[in-house]
Amino acid sequence: MKKTSPALALCALLVLAATAVGEQVQKGNLLASFQGSISPSTLPRTDSAPVTVQMGGKIRTTDRTTPPKLTEIVLQINSHGLIQTRGLGTCTLAKLAALTSAAAKKHCADALVGHGNVTSRVSLPGQGAFASNGLLLAFNGTYRGKRAVFAQVESGQPLPLAYVIIFQIEKTRGTFGTQLIGTLPPIASEYGYITAFHLSLGRRYTYRGKKLSYASASCPAPQGFGAVVFPMAKAFYRFEDGRVLSSKIERICKVRG
Repeated sequence: MKKTSPALALCALLVLAATAVGEQVQKGNLLASFQGSISPSTLPRTDSAPVTVQMGGKIRTTDRTTPPKLTEIVLQINSHGLIQTRGLGTCTLAKLAALTSAAAKKHCADALVGHGNVTSRVSLPGQGAFASNGLLLAFNGTYRGKRAVFAQVESGQPLPLAYVIIFQIEKTRGTFGTQLIGTLPPIASEYGYITAFHLSLGRRYTYRGKKLSYASASCPAPQGFGAVVFPMAKAFYRFEDGRVLSSKIERICKVRG
């Protein structure tokens, strides 16, 4: 009988472990789920390659009561992932506040770094409660002297709203080397509450003849192993009543070549 190599056996265990990781957390009646992925998932072991990072989640209560207002979303990215903006265009917060999504996509095209959506549960007098889906466009910018992602959200009828979530980008130490701290404006929860969000970040561009990527990553598999389960990201929801729900998102990456 042919023996399975230790490396292949460990990779099989890693696959099983990754599928068993839970990404749903609860505090009291407040329940949140987190999702995330990186594409492509086959990457160099040492050098970084262009990627698209996707993260999102859902919020609800177990007793169907209205959850407290969501005030902050923090997304932490593994230190083997990088965000770089050298030579990339920027868009200002003032401009995004004055433009529709269609106009922003046109006038700030060189700063566009991602997209997504925000879903809210809205209640209006005489209309009852309904789900409102808002288109999200993410732009590269600066805020208070630091790099930032301006996530412009625009919802349609019957309640057209437009606002910007400011994600400040900070470098950190340890497993997660970059974090995006997103502050939600009061208008985001003025007529209801946020139930879900999705954010996809990734952009390839050319600067001074060199091909660059807004997001890039390597696969931190040890030498001798072709795949590894790694902590891709960590996400936090902070609520007005002081509760914080967080979860680590683990995924598999494979070594290229």
